[in-house]
Amino acid sequence: MRDPHCPSCGTPFVRMIHDEGIMERILNRFQFFPFRCQLCTTRFRVFRSHAYPPLPATDRREYTRLPVSFRANLLAVNGPQMTNRVTDISMGGCTLETAAALPQGTFVELVIKPASDEEPIKIETAMVCSSRPGSMGLSFLEMVTADKNRLSQVILSLLVGQSLHQNFFS
Repeated sequence: MRDPHCPSCGTPFVRMIHDEGIMERILNRFQFFPFRCQLCTTRFRVFRSHAYPPLPATDRREYTRLPVSFRANLLAVNGPQMTNRVTDISMGGCTLETAAALPQGTFVELVIKPASDEEPIKIETAMVCSSRPGSMGLSFLEMVTADKNRLSQVILSLLVGQSLHQNFFS
């Protein structure tokens, strides 16, 4: 049977995600499983004639994090601008390598520079979800459509590169 594709943008880069509520658990019994598009962020359900193995309870992310090394400028409310490095990224958030981690729940603005010749991607509002010595996890909350589209193109190129790498070595 064909792998699921996003009904909105048609990409095969989708990820099965955890249920939200009792109705989705009931739909799972009838083999309708929830998925999230890794590019356009559409959430949808797909009928599958065979059951999927249960998702690990520890992995609650709806987006696959992809390893990168991008420069980024972080601006915290009432704080100085800091230059950092993004170590992994998805449409939903990123991990930032930083000398000064901010407390969980802090709202920040983030400007990611994927490459020197590309226009920066501005995340209007992000929230610190986890804070560890040397790094912190950010969840993207708000970005304008043009920036979301640029981020989607970056993610697409990373996913295609990852897919080609896996096919070449498998």
